[in-house]
Amino acid sequence: MNKRLRKLLYAWELVRCVGRMPRPAEVPIDLVMPVCEKDLEILPLALEGVRHQVQHPIAAIYIVAAPSPVVEAFCREHGCHFVDERTVLGYDACSLNVKITPSGRDRSGWIFQQLLKLSGCIGTSDYFLTMDSDHILLRPHTFLAEDRRTVFYGSREYHAPYYANMKRLIGLEANSRLSYVAHKMLFSRSELAELRSEIERKQGMPWDQAILASLDRTVLSGFSEFELYGNFVPAERKLQLPWRAHSLTHDHLADYETLRRRYSWRFAAVTFPDYRKRRK
Repeated sequence: MNKRLRKLLYAWELVRCVGRMPRPAEVPIDLVMPVCEKDLEILPLALEGVRHQVQHPIAAIYIVAAPSPVVEAFCREHGCHFVDERTVLGYDACSLNVKITPSGRDRSGWIFQQLLKLSGCIGTSDYFLTMDSDHILLRPHTFLAEDRRTVFYGSREYHAPYYANMKRLIGLEANSRLSYVAHKMLFSRSELAELRSEIERKQGMPWDQAILASLDRTVLSGFSEFELYGNFVPAERKLQLPWRAHSLTHDHLADYETLRRRYSWRFAAVTFPDYRKRRK
């Protein structure tokens, strides 16, 4: 599907879904966020967005990172639980050695944080929300509807290697006109257990090792936990809505209320990606 057609379909979905935000289920959820020290500049704004805009009780917030006095102090200050990332899967990013050929670029950390989410073993609630640390919610977000369908937010991103990997890993085809890559996702621990079991059944090895073996190491971004999980959840258990976010450069950083006032009339969230940060 070409970019113009995807853009038109996305615009149609935006119009079609106006007013379709479902009533939220009164179910507590955890927030699980893998981070590193450089993320702490934007993270307070991301947490403020969650606390203001997520339409479910937040049972606990888990910040997952390498051991760091700076990150641990941040957790104490902001009422979060610190989780040593090495304790989740029994290894750290350095153990993965995921390097792209021929450039040699190391993608171990990028893959590792996806495996942390798919493990489903951080926190205690039946559902947990994960979100990019530079993503700031400006309008109300429902992630679990009253009828217990998971609400997925869709973007118009399209990256063919993600779909090729899903097919290779468990024979899964894309089942949506929108992408599930939209900075945030609610995971069900029981659905994740089904997904991990399916990977192991199809590949005959532990799920995390199967994912690592499935990677096309000639592609810079060849795996997406969001695409894999979103497409795996059966249609009757989910609802997908298009949602508008806006990428900003770091010169537009401001306090939360200023960002909400400036941008929420048009966008549901704003993002301050690291690649748009002005380098000194």
